[in-house]
Amino acid sequence: METHWIDSPKYQADRKELADLCGRNRTPTEDARLAELKARVRDWARLNRAAEDFVNGAP
Repeated sequence: METHWIDSPKYQADRKELADLCGRNRTPTEDARLAELKARVRDWARLNRAAEDFVNGAP
């Protein structure tokens, strides 16, 4: 499993739901939820990268 600087229960639940939705056929409503989760997980990943850069002394 990946290590995340910011790994709240909500973020863990979002990643699990995203993985569940990716692995099967989806309804249009689920497709919309998938797009929302992808955007949210990308934002979390961006925050994690920023936290890691900060800790490692990046400008």
